[in-house]
Amino acid sequence: MISAGRLRFTATIYRDNAQDVIGKKKLRYSLASLNQDTYKIGTFRCDLRDVGAGEFDYAGGTTSINTWEIQARWDAINQFPLKEDDKLKIDGKLLNIVGIRNEANRDRLATIIAEEIKI
Repeated sequence: MISAGRLRFTATIYRDNAQDVIGKKKLRYSLASLNQDTYKIGTFRCDLRDVGAGEFDYAGGTTSINTWEIQARWDAINQFPLKEDDKLKIDGKLLNIVGIRNEANRDRLATIIAEEIKI
């Protein structure tokens, strides 16, 4: 379980429903892309921790990618339910979800690994 004192941030979940002409999802990575094709699903309280950053090859060039660890109560993210292709907006950062873990399979603590790609 995570104590209520650590839940300092509010995460907003966005689900992208835009598709291209053949039915595949369009990829969007900026705050400006949150438009009529992206729907706000809900919010939950969480803890946000910086795991590290690095410079990587991305889209024909290099970019900085920050990795974040988000911890929340399992019930809070399971009510939507949160998926790996959703986006999170926390403290002005747009984060792409890499993975969601149910710590110790106890349905109490969710650990979400997310990346912030700076283009």
